[in-house]
Amino acid sequence: MTKTEMDIRLTKIFSSAAIALVAAEKRAVCKQLKQFDKEARARGFHALAGEACQMRWQLVAELQQAKSARDCGGVHETGDRHGHL
Repeated sequence: MTKTEMDIRLTKIFSSAAIALVAAEKRAVCKQLKQFDKEARARGFHALAGEACQMRWQLVAELQQAKSARDCGGVHETGDRHGHL
């Protein structure tokens, strides 16, 4: 696969990440990004792999934040579950 093809593939994965609303979709995108990262590094496309890795960890952070909110009853530090004081 060429760098351009890999770049197009990564763009498609990023699009999936942008529209992923539920945790299951975000986890699926994380798996795609992890696989892409592995393949890109194997082909020597380290910059693309880095972008994939960064997006993956951003999604992981969102998933962890959502899990923490659920575990705490959904109450934000600044107020009620809607963020009101």
